[in-house]
Amino acid sequence: MKKICLAFFMMAATCTTAQNKDYLISMDGLGALKLGMSQARVEKLLNRKIPLTHHLDTINNFYQDTAKLTYKNIPVQLEFNRSYTAPNQFYMRLIGIRASSPLCKTASGTGIGSDKLKILTEYNDYHIKIQPGYVSYYATEEGKGKSTISILDDAASLGDGSDAYTTVFYLLNKKVVSFELKAKLKEEW
Repeated sequence: MKKICLAFFMMAATCTTAQNKDYLISMDGLGALKLGMSQARVEKLLNRKIPLTHHLDTINNFYQDTAKLTYKNIPVQLEFNRSYTAPNQFYMRLIGIRASSPLCKTASGTGIGSDKLKILTEYNDYHIKIQPGYVSYYATEEGKGKSTISILDDAASLGDGSDAYTTVFYLLNKKVVSFELKAKLKEEW
């Protein structure tokens, strides 16, 4: 009986570890979703087509598109942009992941519900930008208690032309309510 219980607990621990890796937030992705992946690789990983309505619209010069879908049973928003391989030849590449599931956590446990101090402690070796409101590329959503903490790797803070990664935490009353992973990737040609 003891051997059966021990085997059960070992199997449960292995499953829990594997499940946690599915939701692990890092500078370059969420679990198996890695920034820089092609749309085709993401579709293969998710085992489904990702409809991007504007990615082929060259008349209006749309070069980015987003899709809201499910990854490992949690809702996510994925952002893609064109990655040129030659003049007028491109594929769509993953440059952003946004989610608000409490299952998503960094290796040290920062996630939804974490406070500002935990973020600042975990990322004290990175460049940190704290701003009022929810700050995105396009606008700032203002409101009482809303703030944004952006964690920038060296390339993102220096703008040296190499691949750059940023982790953005959106806080309400100093607690994380969602996060976004962003990449600025250099062109391949």
